[in-house]
Amino acid sequence: MRPNQLLQAIGPELRAQIMSYLQTEQRPAYKAVIDSLAPARRLRPAFILEKSRAKQAEWLLEQLNTKSNEEVTAQIFQIWLLKGQADMLITFLDAAEIAHDGKGEVTELPEVIADDKAEAAVAALLAKFPAKQAALYLHMFQQQREGGWLSLTKAIEARAELKLEA
Repeated sequence: MRPNQLLQAIGPELRAQIMSYLQTEQRPAYKAVIDSLAPARRLRPAFILEKSRAKQAEWLLEQLNTKSNEEVTAQIFQIWLLKGQADMLITFLDAAEIAHDGKGEVTELPEVIADDKAEAAVAALLAKFPAKQAALYLHMFQQQREGGWLSLTKAIEARAELKLEA
């Protein structure tokens, strides 16, 4: 699934949570996104930033839904996951037995993830986090490698709660 399709599939609650996180916890990154997207619409970034937070988020989500801004959408997901959801990353990596720095950063991804480890990692995520958050993380993780990992694909497809539809 492409980033803009994921954005639609995760639903309004998770979209709002991600926007709120960016607006409050990652203000410099949020401003940089506005600075990069506003000129494409022939707007000054200050014009967007003067609006209420709700209106800013609404405008930003409209921009992120376009195919031309897929890379920006992917970056926003990565910021939210890496900076705001480290516990989710660590839970998954530990259960999958993938070496990391203790904060969820991996230096080398494995070529293969065993079926039992993939199943354990997916189960660990679902036991601790809402299904849509887990699904978003798993889809983004799968994009870290061309074609993803077959074992993870099977584990994801086996669980109806992880199915995201644009």
